[in-house]
Amino acid sequence: MENNPVEEFVERLPFFSEFSDSERLKLVNTPGIFEKFKKDEVIIAEGDMDSAVYIILTGNIKIKKKPKTVVKENHISLHDPEEITIAELKAGSIFGEISLISKHPRNTSAIASSAQVVVMKITNEVIDKFHLAIQKKFQKQLVNILVQRLDDMNEKYIKLKSSTSKV
Repeated sequence: MENNPVEEFVERLPFFSEFSDSERLKLVNTPGIFEKFKKDEVIIAEGDMDSAVYIILTGNIKIKKKPKTVVKENHISLHDPEEITIAELKAGSIFGEISLISKHPRNTSAIASSAQVVVMKITNEVIDKFHLAIQKKFQKQLVNILVQRLDDMNEKYIKLKSSTSKV
């Protein structure tokens, strides 16, 4: 019997490298975890309270953030700052993990930037349905992602700091 293309794709994702074939199969066969979006549709919105991690199966997305507007005390701003694209992600990329772990509001928006985007949406409720060994693998992989992102941010900060100190 041939593998389903989604199973084959998930098998190649580094996030699932420590999962067994049967664990990946259970995940792929979980009802309701696949979602489709069209170009410019919002997948997550900054400030939302949902908590899920997303894995892009097809297409591209942009991660955007609204800069904070500095307003004097007792004043209001009529200016709505334009969102800044802070990252562009493609198939295989993972996003949304911070809100899944912290249960804090979303700190960025994710918008479909290609004609069609298909994602796996994995919530804590989905993770909690699996046995403890799979839950631990999810936690370990999410921590690994956070560590990698922190390393990347530190590297960008160092480059930015060194380029501004030369001025």
